[in-house]
Amino acid sequence: MNKYYFYIIIFFIGAIVFPSSGYAEDRVEQENKVVLISFDGMRNDLTKEYVKKGKLPHIKALMKNGVAAKDSKTVTPSLTAPSHAAIASGAAPSETGMVSNKWQDPQKELANGESAFHQPLDKSPLWAEAKKNGKTTATVLFPGSNPSAGTQADYAVYYGETWAESSLDKLQFKKAESWKHTESSFSPLKEAILKLPLKKAKNKEIYILALDTSDDGKTNYNRFIFSENRSADPKDVIVNANEWGSIPVEADGESAGFWFKLKIDPGLEKASIYRTSVTSALIEGPDGFEEELLSKFGFIPVQDDTKAFEKKWITREEYEEISSRFVSWATDVSLYIKEEYQPDLLMFYTPQIDHESHHFLLTDPRQPGYSEENSQKHKKYIEWAYKLSDNVVGQTMDSLNGEDHLLVVSDHGMEPVHTILAPNTLLKEAGLLKTDNKGKVDEEYSKAMAVASGSAAQIYLNENLTKKEKEKATDQVEKLFSEYKIKPEFQTKVLKGYLGEAGDSIVQGQVSHFNQAAKQFFHYLFRKEEKPYQIAYGNKKENKHPNQGDILLLGSRGYMMGSSLTSPHMPAIELGSHGGNPDRKELRAVFFAHGPSFKKEHRISSITTLDIAPTVYKLLDIPAPDFLEGEVLKDALD
Repeated sequence: MNKYYFYIIIFFIGAIVFPSSGYAEDRVEQENKVVLISFDGMRNDLTKEYVKKGKLPHIKALMKNGVAAKDSKTVTPSLTAPSHAAIASGAAPSETGMVSNKWQDPQKELANGESAFHQPLDKSPLWAEAKKNGKTTATVLFPGSNPSAGTQADYAVYYGETWAESSLDKLQFKKAESWKHTESSFSPLKEAILKLPLKKAKNKEIYILALDTSDDGKTNYNRFIFSENRSADPKDVIVNANEWGSIPVEADGESAGFWFKLKIDPGLEKASIYRTSVTSALIEGPDGFEEELLSKFGFIPVQDDTKAFEKKWITREEYEEISSRFVSWATDVSLYIKEEYQPDLLMFYTPQIDHESHHFLLTDPRQPGYSEENSQKHKKYIEWAYKLSDNVVGQTMDSLNGEDHLLVVSDHGMEPVHTILAPNTLLKEAGLLKTDNKGKVDEEYSKAMAVASGSAAQIYLNENLTKKEKEKATDQVEKLFSEYKIKPEFQTKVLKGYLGEAGDSIVQGQVSHFNQAAKQFFHYLFRKEEKPYQIAYGNKKENKHPNQGDILLLGSRGYMMGSSLTSPHMPAIELGSHGGNPDRKELRAVFFAHGPSFKKEHRISSITTLDIAPTVYKLLDIPAPDFLEGEVLKDALD
């Protein structure tokens, strides 16, 4: 045989039997990656309405190029910690231990509640399982991913401590002494002292030097140097009047910081400084990772400051600038990690929709402060938060590569509330809860106590009760809450709490409307022994987590709950709430997905938040743990 033809034959045989090394490399490069964003409190119905009106162009594009679910049903109770635990693990509250945002620790005395946001999940979350299977993982602010509380991702960023609350402080400027600086001032130098009441570093002071740099023959202090040692060092912060500035703070080797704005007149006769909370972040990863993020993006800014807005320390514009700054920081950090470290799984979170809705969801005439004018103004606040989230989606879509999958989800929706109920007050009136002479729960003599969060409350029975006593107390609790009504003599009093000084005719005209909607205030009673929590997929009878209350109490539409011993019912302290029956459309969440494994321009039926984790396991092509209660969204996959 001709040698030339022999080599050709060998070449073709080799090509068939031994595919080129480039093929293997392509397979590695094309391994699926997943980015999952959770927008806390994003309502399915409201999101779709905004999309239809053209207000959310990036989510509209996401729907056009990918999959959108009719809606997403969350777990019961429909609260942030339980719902995010379900998203992250694919398991129900009775499995994850996240039975509420707050619960009674079974190992502690009766009145000692635990916060879910500082506790580990009892079932392994996506980032832990993916990491175990050789994937690189990253979490940014995702509830349940606190690196100090549980299994962390390879790259983890979470909320740290608040070193000091926000404030509006008056400044007293006087003649400056002993300053070293390089800039000239056309008016006498003046200084003021800003005192920071930090938890980490007591008696910390920052000196503020005021300069007049405008040579116009007038007193016009317009430039300010912030220094810890009265020396204008390169690291010192310099701002102009009425402009935002930021100052990092360090103590005990930890970093934090705050943003501020001086509010002054040119002569410094009236001078004050608004300062945000001093906030820090928990950052865990390989050596140098924390320093890298802090160097590139600075300290984590405060999430919001509703208190300052309501006290009129800041304008609505300034309030939105604060919140936007936080969202930008979280998004920029997340996408930087994505670009630089290329995690197979990135999960990040923003809370602005939830926060705005809690404070400004004013759509029900029975809500405190309702008027058509106020309602329209508040709707713009809510819309702004959705648009802010839409920008996050757009920025993330721009960062996607060919192998990237994007899942946009939420944990629950939000509904307007008008009344806050106090189950502990009713338990006390019924003799089931006892207090000492200081008003604290008497551990020994109380039979039941409620730990409330949003529109849900866990009822815990005293563990020292005998079986017979516990059965009797359970029956008393169920009868108390299933039959409770507002007494007629309280009707007008309660309504005046909403309507203020409105005329009697207006109050009386609302009574029938109010009562009709309040036939049953406490709408659902789930006994732990009989129905350990109705969720999207029914729990097994034997699945009872120690964190669960003996009875789960859910408020009817329009009602939230509190743990304090206040009036049994009073005007709601928040305008939006969740935690109630997740079947209600206002509490349904969203699900959108895009990427090479998803169909395009495709609509699927309702899903549950428990279906998200199984689908991510499928995308990452790693084994799913056996505790999953959801299902892979096969209809969404191409």
